[in-house]
Amino acid sequence: MLAVPDESDHRAKFADWLELKAISSPHARVGFGTLISAAALTENEQDENIWGEDAEEDRLVQAAQDEIKRRRTSVGAGYPFRIDAKGNALCFVTPLTPVGAVYLFCLYLTQVADHTIIKKTNAPKINNRVRDLFQACSTVAAGGYVRGPAVSFGWPRPTGKDFLTALKAVYKEFGDGKPHKTPRPGASQAVKDSGIDVIAWRRQADRLPGTHYLIGQVASGSNWEGKSVTTDRKHFHKFWFERAPGSQATDAMFIPFNLEPDLPDDSTPYQEVLNDYVASLNYKFGVLFYRDRVARNFAEGLRVAEEGETYLERHKELPKIVRWVNNYSKRLQTA
Repeated sequence: MLAVPDESDHRAKFADWLELKAISSPHARVGFGTLISAAALTENEQDENIWGEDAEEDRLVQAAQDEIKRRRTSVGAGYPFRIDAKGNALCFVTPLTPVGAVYLFCLYLTQVADHTIIKKTNAPKINNRVRDLFQACSTVAAGGYVRGPAVSFGWPRPTGKDFLTALKAVYKEFGDGKPHKTPRPGASQAVKDSGIDVIAWRRQADRLPGTHYLIGQVASGSNWEGKSVTTDRKHFHKFWFERAPGSQATDAMFIPFNLEPDLPDDSTPYQEVLNDYVASLNYKFGVLFYRDRVARNFAEGLRVAEEGETYLERHKELPKIVRWVNNYSKRLQTA
């Protein structure tokens, strides 16, 4: 069921392959050497010798291990994998924590559009309900990031409220900004969310303008780089408010994918390339919440809700996410 990435593929894909292989293994583990033997089998079938000497094999394994270690640090204690004590294998850790469930949800969503590892016929089948669960993940992660209220504003809204009714309710709670009471003459009759999927902010005791304020867009498809909330946010504040919020908005993009920067044909350290790549994305999209950050900040969001924040939406949908993840994990394990 799992195809081995080509040696020219990004290290992130090899790390994904190891994670998926550990999940699907009867022993919930995969030796790093398995990556080489699986690739060698593929090459023999093609009657090619693309790996060359042992040094190239060592480089491939080291790059995959480095990516796994980076993810473990980035996601934190809930990362659902660990490297064994001898450093020879990647192990799948159960039972899943909330962080682990959200991480796997994002890992599986990645396979929907990218068929490098799981071919289309075996890839997860998703619909609007599953896509909406990723908006739930993003909303809770946004609340964790700002450590305050977070609203799932994208259509369809869980409250079922029409656009202007929902808008006025959100900003009454926020206490910063005054939406129009009635639709403007030129407003679309079919407006759903004006391109805004998530609204979050940090509460201030004085309830005066000026706080951490996030406007986010959620994209679970492979065309996410063709989107940006920046233009929508500017229109949103200028067109729909009598008085725009005084708090300066932070734009954000939420995606289930991991980071795959193009690698230059030189000896530039990978971390330097990664830093520059994410900086570039931040200039265009605002704060980028990719797979690792969605999972880690989701856990923070749960803590905010447990501490008593009542206006952090969709955190109670975690069981739906866990159920979907468990169902697809069983499919991997029985394939």
